[in-house]
Amino acid sequence: MINSISSNSTIMADLAKSTSSTSSSSSLTAAQLETISSILNSYDSSNLSAIDAQSIIASFEEARIEPSSELESAMSDLGFDAKEVGDLGRSDAQSGMPPPPPSEEEVSSISSLLDSLLSTDEEDETSTSSSTSDIMDYTSRILSLNDSSKEEVMNLLDKYSSEDSTYSQSETNALLKASLSEILSDNSNYKSVSFYG
Repeated sequence: MINSISSNSTIMADLAKSTSSTSSSSSLTAAQLETISSILNSYDSSNLSAIDAQSIIASFEEARIEPSSELESAMSDLGFDAKEVGDLGRSDAQSGMPPPPPSEEEVSSISSLLDSLLSTDEEDETSTSSSTSDIMDYTSRILSLNDSSKEEVMNLLDKYSSEDSTYSQSETNALLKASLSEILSDNSNYKSVSFYG
C-alpha cells in the first residue's frame, strides 16, 4: 500500500535526526532521505514487481544515491527490504533486459540474404524503395526474435537460398514472405523485451 505523506514526513524527520547525529561521510543527507521517501512512496512494498524494483534502482542511481547500510536502513524504515529490491531488480535484468545490439555483420548478412531472396526483376523505382524498407523491417524483426525462432528463420533463409531451380524467383518470394509472416506474427517468438513482442 502507498504510504501516507504525513507518516512519511514523520519517518523522514526521524531518519534525518538519526543520520545527522552520525558524522560518517557515507551518511545520507536530509535531501537524499526525502528523495528516497519520494521514490518509494510510489510503490507498494508488499506487492513489488521486478519492473518496480528496476525502476526504484534506476531512480536511486539517477539521484546518485549509492547502496549503503544507511540506504538499507532508510528503506527498511519505509517498509522496503533493500536486499529484496536489489535481488528482484537484478534477476529480472538478467533475464529480461535486451541483449547488446547485433553486430553490423549480422545485420548486413541477414539483410543481404533477404534482399537476394525477396528481390524481383521489376525496375519500378517505388517497388525498389518499398522493397528496401521491407527488407530492413524484416531484418529488424528477425533480430528481435528469441534464439530458437531466429535459428528457425535462418534455417528457412538457408533452405530457400540453397535451392537452385526448384522454385522460380516469384515463388521463392511468395513462399518466404508467407513463412516469415507466420513466424514474425507470433508474439511468443520474440525476446521478452522487444519492440515487436
